[in-house]
Amino acid sequence: MKLFDCHNHIHLGPRGLSPLLESIPPLPSSAAVWSPRSSSADSDGSSSSSSSITAPITTSSATASFTFAGAAIMSTHPRDYPKVDSVVSELRQRNYKAVKCYGIHPWYLNEALSDEEQTKTSDDDDEPTELWLKELRDRLVENPDAIVGEIGLDGARWVEVDDYGKDNQHSTQHNNNDNALVNTKEDTTIWKKRRTLACPMELQKRAFEQQLQLAAELKRPVSIHVVRAWGELFDSLDVVREQMKQKYISEEEDQCQQQTKTIEKQSAKRKKATKELLLPPKMYFHAFSGKAGVLPSLLAACAKGNLDPDSDVYFGFAPAISTFQAPKTPAIMKQIGLHRLLLETDIEDASCAWEDLIRGVEGVADALDLDVNDAAEGMFDNAERFYFGRAV
Repeated sequence: MKLFDCHNHIHLGPRGLSPLLESIPPLPSSAAVWSPRSSSADSDGSSSSSSSITAPITTSSATASFTFAGAAIMSTHPRDYPKVDSVVSELRQRNYKAVKCYGIHPWYLNEALSDEEQTKTSDDDDEPTELWLKELRDRLVENPDAIVGEIGLDGARWVEVDDYGKDNQHSTQHNNNDNALVNTKEDTTIWKKRRTLACPMELQKRAFEQQLQLAAELKRPVSIHVVRAWGELFDSLDVVREQMKQKYISEEEDQCQQQTKTIEKQSAKRKKATKELLLPPKMYFHAFSGKAGVLPSLLAACAKGNLDPDSDVYFGFAPAISTFQAPKTPAIMKQIGLHRLLLETDIEDASCAWEDLIRGVEGVADALDLDVNDAAEGMFDNAERFYFGRAV
């Protein structure tokens, strides 16, 4: 059974891809090379298996025999893009499936914005655009098989910052919420530590919505990180759906500028706009940490964007993340269903990748009361649909 790692950061590991590649013998030189999103039939109409060729890194787990099929490499910051390109190139040279994923992770958004100093640039008559967003668009246009990821919202990534102010209380009194260090005089400047989000949520939401809308416009799948920010996520989905709806209406009106615009025609345009995809064509909530009650609302929000909740929305659980072992996780996996689950590791150290892929399959099989072969086959089929647009 083939295992495809749908979400990882092995380009950031201490030795990159090497620990994994060292254990993978090359394919015979006569083997055909895999090409992204290639058809399953040759030009003469005959069936071909070249699109799913994999090198023989195989491990037995109970009665199952697993084969490494490839990976999607997730960016976290624009500086990652060349490393992502390099790892994907190495994998493809060895005839593995590999996907480039470009985007800014919420943990590194403040740093990315600081690096750019939020510099604006104007192209022709377009609205001013952040350079990071222009670079992301350019990368996606140049790589039509790339997806958007990892992007998202994080309400639990905290940092401590210095906080200065006036102390009007005796030095032996301490703030209940902060570790305050005060001097012995009243009405003097004090210093203490204050906890704050690593990146303000408003900045996170703005960047997330920009990247999500870009994915929708270019019709690219997207991998999303959400931690303790589900309310903010639903707000952002509302914003992007409305922005895309207005975009379609505006485009329709531009095409009809020379025609008489009756009320009936305007109404028809608006109805057509509501049927278009208002969100990215496929959405993947990786390392899912939501409670059971979040799931129905999330699927409904995606459906409002004209996605099919059964075939366009996916979820992952990484063994490296604590939620994988949480008591609630098996029940949530059952609620999600095998048809929406993707296999992932979410790790940087490639030396752990293979072990975590197997742990992931076994964890899903146990939670869903499935044979590991069935779990592996189902998640590989889901990866084919999500990343390569193949009906399985």
